[in-house]
Amino acid sequence: MSIQTRAASTFPSPTDAFWDGWRAQYPCLARYTYLNSASIQPLPLPVAEALGEFVRAACEGNPEALYGMEVPGRLRATLARWLGCAPEALALTTSTSDGLIKAVNAIPWRAGDEVVIPRNEFPSVTYPFRMAETLGARLSFAGETGQPVTEEQVLAAVTPATRAAAFSWVSFSTGYRMDLGALARDLKARGVEYVLVDGMQGAGVWPARLAETAVDFFAFQGVKWMAGPNGIGALYLGPGVLEKVRDSCLSWYSVPACEEYAKLTDVDLQAFPTARRFDGGTPPWMPMVGVQAYLDALETAGIEGVAARVAHLMEALAGRLREAGLRTLLPAAGPGASSITLLEVPGASAAYERLRAAGVVVSLRMGRIRVSPHAFNATEDFDRLVAVLRGEK
Repeated sequence: MSIQTRAASTFPSPTDAFWDGWRAQYPCLARYTYLNSASIQPLPLPVAEALGEFVRAACEGNPEALYGMEVPGRLRATLARWLGCAPEALALTTSTSDGLIKAVNAIPWRAGDEVVIPRNEFPSVTYPFRMAETLGARLSFAGETGQPVTEEQVLAAVTPATRAAAFSWVSFSTGYRMDLGALARDLKARGVEYVLVDGMQGAGVWPARLAETAVDFFAFQGVKWMAGPNGIGALYLGPGVLEKVRDSCLSWYSVPACEEYAKLTDVDLQAFPTARRFDGGTPPWMPMVGVQAYLDALETAGIEGVAARVAHLMEALAGRLREAGLRTLLPAAGPGASSITLLEVPGASAAYERLRAAGVVVSLRMGRIRVSPHAFNATEDFDRLVAVLRGEK
């Protein structure tokens, strides 16, 4: 299946009135200055309304009518457009961890296999590989504790024994965004067989263009940057991966019985010849409905429009922080920047509590204040953030 991309002229510019209308879809912004989408995104009205309609229909109508195959099929196709891959390359999962666990357990590990992982990773990257250790693999960590880990540091940790590398596209703890295509390519050039990516903090913000990369597995959940309720994500499998790995989660949704109920008792069905075989069990309908409603509401913008809007906002945030003399772990905009920035302020814990008390929602991570705007934010939110940090409000 061909991968469709869209010209810049077909989506709203970062300052288009479209974004004012999108901001109006978030009622919570009347009460909060919300700068915490790296933790969880508030539900916009289109998502809340779609979920409400689903619940009412399940309560008042025939619930069987809600659970048709078109729901997961349509979401798979929509996610594929946003991720830049074919629908057949996507399995539906319940979380990033679910996807990476399935991926790690699918790899036929050998004694002595080495796995390179950056330091400061989220547990969903590190702990699935503890299972690989029981099969003789060993973990090697790149970079320094508490500091951003770069592509060069990951590559420097590769040895002749390195069979796999796993990393977050965007680091939850530093905000550093890896060059997904370049790092996967360079890892393969050094003989790394499997490249696994936690895409949680990038999917829905930046174009992944997965089909153009050498990534083997890419997992994410939609609760942060795609505003779905907890419980729905996807796992991408790169070209040729299915032929090399073993099945790690076969169940009724991995075989045609999920579509042809006459086959439910057939014990010799062949699993789907696509990433769908990694679906495993029944996907959660309500979260699927929520993520679909979110992506439908942003269809005019698409991933290219969202990325342009967020990049514009991060430039504005970077300028505002410079004006205020506030230091960040990494530049809030430019190469390696993402939609996450970490403020290094004295007394971060106390500053965090002041922000929360003033209705400015951020996170405290590893002694730093994490600020993570999304496309619904506006420059006035950054003014409010700075004012509270400087004790002006």
